[in-house]
Amino acid sequence: MHFLRWLSCSGMVRNINPDSPSILMSNVPPLTLRSITDEDMTTENAISIGQMIGRSYKTVCIGSDTNPSSRMIKNALISGLLSTGADVNDADVAPAPAVALAAKDSDCMLMVGEPNEQGIISKIYIMNSDGSSFTKEQLRQMMMAGIADGSLPGYRDVGKLRLFDSVDEDYNRTICEKYGKAIDTPIILDCGCGCTSLCAPQILAYVGTDLTTINAQNDPLYSPRSPGVSAGDVSDLAEFVGMEMGSIGIALNGDGTKLALIDEKGNYVDPEDVLALLLMYLKLQSVVIPFNTSAVVEDAYRGTIGAEAATDAEAAGARRIIRTDNDLESITEAIKKNNAKMGAMTDGTFIFPDVTLCPDAINAAVILAKISMENSISNLITSFPKYNAIRDSVYSPCNTELFNRKLGAKLKELEAERVCAVEGGRVGMLKGWFSISRNADDQEYIVLTAESRDKAYAVSMMELAKGIVRDCM
Repeated sequence: MHFLRWLSCSGMVRNINPDSPSILMSNVPPLTLRSITDEDMTTENAISIGQMIGRSYKTVCIGSDTNPSSRMIKNALISGLLSTGADVNDADVAPAPAVALAAKDSDCMLMVGEPNEQGIISKIYIMNSDGSSFTKEQLRQMMMAGIADGSLPGYRDVGKLRLFDSVDEDYNRTICEKYGKAIDTPIILDCGCGCTSLCAPQILAYVGTDLTTINAQNDPLYSPRSPGVSAGDVSDLAEFVGMEMGSIGIALNGDGTKLALIDEKGNYVDPEDVLALLLMYLKLQSVVIPFNTSAVVEDAYRGTIGAEAATDAEAAGARRIIRTDNDLESITEAIKKNNAKMGAMTDGTFIFPDVTLCPDAINAAVILAKISMENSISNLITSFPKYNAIRDSVYSPCNTELFNRKLGAKLKELEAERVCAVEGGRVGMLKGWFSISRNADDQEYIVLTAESRDKAYAVSMMELAKGIVRDCM
């Protein structure tokens, strides 16, 4: 999902460069794409954003989470959309994957909320009607459409607002029909009092799990934990699971796009190990993953580990891993381009295109319940090979395009087993791999990762990677 980061600016914008993020719309102040703080997102800015989107997309489906400011921002956003003549399908409060399912007949989808942090103003996320992330080109074109110097329609031509009142039920029915009722296993589910409480408990109960829920009421005024799903966010669930022999724990973030898994012993499972479990069990023909994903994920996908794991999936024929950058735009675009059966990131984000292209942690939770019914999650994780991963960063404020061009040329010179060159690069060596990429949060830093079962070999690959970066600067 692309997050719209906006800040109102004073003064007029002239000689606008189509490649710049500046936007000029009639009757609204210029907007500039940038990082956002609590003070930046206001109802006024939400109205302006709605007017910009409404100039390009005439039917918009919009949902929100339970963040206290989400309703305020969503209503302002709807006002902006309606004022341009765009029709709005209001999905009300619902998990993002449920909103994506409801958006299939709309031109685009918006989600208002803050799914992974606490105590800040809700943000606006924009997606295609299939739930996939907007591309940079789509954003650029939408911004350019906002430059059009035309007046807003009169009151007779404002858009129509339609309330979708069965979004949760439609999503629940879709997932329940997909999996049936034969998943008899103990699950402890933590919804964090978020909007996932409208879907996840109902689905897991329907498919047959012996379900215990905590924080499963939809409550915007009570936050028992941070809505994120890092190890620190779900420590209370881990402690609770540790006291309930045989159960696994699943925690969902604020809008149902990420999850955390706790094994039967109360241990937090690394998100990449969760991905390995899913791939080992599902045996899919094709999957899209980030190029810097741990080797244990490929081991699980290729079947070199977990051969003893029970699964009801049929063995796939030729299998293909498609590697790309670790962001939703790249993952969803690669899924569509390659007709892949699944996509994932390294943070607990999983995409199942047979439903939508929106990240769907509730769908993933049902699959994990199936795995748990037939296997010990703890034993499977213990059986995974242990890799030594080394990470470092290098300050490199040089031109990104020039750096990537030099990097591509340097990687081609290597005598390596496999080279994957995207916005950075991953190199498969004899006994491990290393990757080089820009830091997503600070583009002036290069992130280096090296992984091998042999620690000394990992160190040597790290030195090789640093040498390549120096040569490209």
